[in-house]
Amino acid sequence: MKNNKISGFQWALTIFVFFVITMALSIMLRDFQSKIGVKHFIFEVTDLAPLIAAIICILVFKYKKVQLAGLKFTLSLKVIERILLALILPLIILIIGMYSFNTFADSFILLQSTDLSVPITHILIGHILMAFVVEFGFRSYLQNIVETKMNTFFASIVVGLIYSVFSANTTYGTEFAAYNFLYTFSFSMILGELIRATKGRTIYIATTFHASMTFGLVFLFSEEIGDLFSMKVIAISTAIVAVAYIGLSLIIRGIVYLTTKRSLDEVEPNNYLDHINDETKAEIIKDDTATTQDHKAETTANAGAVTAITADIAKHDNVTTSDEEANVNLEDNPTSEVDNSKNQSVATQNAESVIAPEAIESANQDKNIQSEVDTNYANEGENQALKEPSTYKDDRRSSVVIDAEKHIEKTEEQSSDTNK
Repeated sequence: MKNNKISGFQWALTIFVFFVITMALSIMLRDFQSKIGVKHFIFEVTDLAPLIAAIICILVFKYKKVQLAGLKFTLSLKVIERILLALILPLIILIIGMYSFNTFADSFILLQSTDLSVPITHILIGHILMAFVVEFGFRSYLQNIVETKMNTFFASIVVGLIYSVFSANTTYGTEFAAYNFLYTFSFSMILGELIRATKGRTIYIATTFHASMTFGLVFLFSEEIGDLFSMKVIAISTAIVAVAYIGLSLIIRGIVYLTTKRSLDEVEPNNYLDHINDETKAEIIKDDTATTQDHKAETTANAGAVTAITADIAKHDNVTTSDEEANVNLEDNPTSEVDNSKNQSVATQNAESVIAPEAIESANQDKNIQSEVDTNYANEGENQALKEPSTYKDDRRSSVVIDAEKHIEKTEEQSSDTNK
């Protein structure tokens, strides 16, 4: 399930918070088992911990839709197929276990043969409820979160380790705890493979497999009262089935991929290659964004500088030209100093009237240049070089000088007419 909307920090923090809350609640809820009066083989109160932890994480963290993507209640042909497998695999495990008992021991042991003081329907309902609350937390929530940054196989390993720690039983010694760990880890790996590529429709499959396993173990084996041989048989049988099922699934997908034209994503959604370059791609996108922003800022600054320089040059050239014109007229006609002063004032005003539209036109042209540069950065990702400021200044100077010369000629003609 490739979804990079959740950041890496939130992803890691969500897993950590879920684990801490689950373990803390499992310790606190143990004391309530005797108080509610329900036997542990019907319903374990500590199994509520993953459900509560998942609800807390959903409420605390953002991206609710992404967090709930693994909890869909619709059905499909693939889901029905996996539900049937979820019923068949526990049956295979129990058959291997019973055969092992008959081979290596006198017979298998009925765990609760003298303590079944409740109807079997109550036991079945209790195990279905236990399976639902546990798998809501571990498979529908946690596995979905882990798969946003990992492929399904490695996500199953992470969830399997957390689930094994949650289900650890150290009451009957180290060896018993080791086999219990093997059993729960293999159990979790089978579930991870069962819910592969179901697009969030995990709860039916996980609940079916979990309830089938625990319900069968209540009647056939005595591992829950500390029988080491029973725990060995269950753990090894489950591990054998897990290796066989996952290995066969990988072989089948490999054959389909090699013998058909289907892509890797079609054969194995959320595969390892989907995540191998996630961090690199994110860094490249971040660097490209920063570079684009820097280029835009530099371009804006250059365009503003060019506009200011051009306006100053134009104003300076026009004022200088007007002064020169006034001096020439004063030398030629000393007696018309007053008229020349008036003409100089008029020329300066006219020059300023010429400068103003030129500066506005220059600013508009600079804005158009900036708009074109931004468009090229956003759509084509190509940098267009700005026009060299020196060349641009010369062109603007030439244009202003030509306009000033024309204005001088008109002023001279008017002066000549006045003198006449």
